[in-house]
Amino acid sequence: MIELPDLESELLRACLFIESFETLVEECKLESKQSVIADAIKNLIHFKLLIATNIDVSLSWVYDSDKMMDSSFKATAMGVEWMELNPPD
Repeated sequence: MIELPDLESELLRACLFIESFETLVEECKLESKQSVIADAIKNLIHFKLLIATNIDVSLSWVYDSDKMMDSSFKATAMGVEWMELNPPD
């Protein structure tokens, strides 16, 4: 079982449906710095709980971490399973 910090948990839960990086930054309650949010997203991608997607949701693509503002993200099946096993407090 992967233990996630609160910020990663909040971001993962926000990505049940596709969300843009900009929306995640605007709606994040635990952090306001884009760089910290970007690092948390990179961690979720590393754990395979989140993937970057393009406008055509049928295709996923390798995102450019230097251009995260151009990316959207959604939870993977593993991410959804993590959410089910770790309900919010």
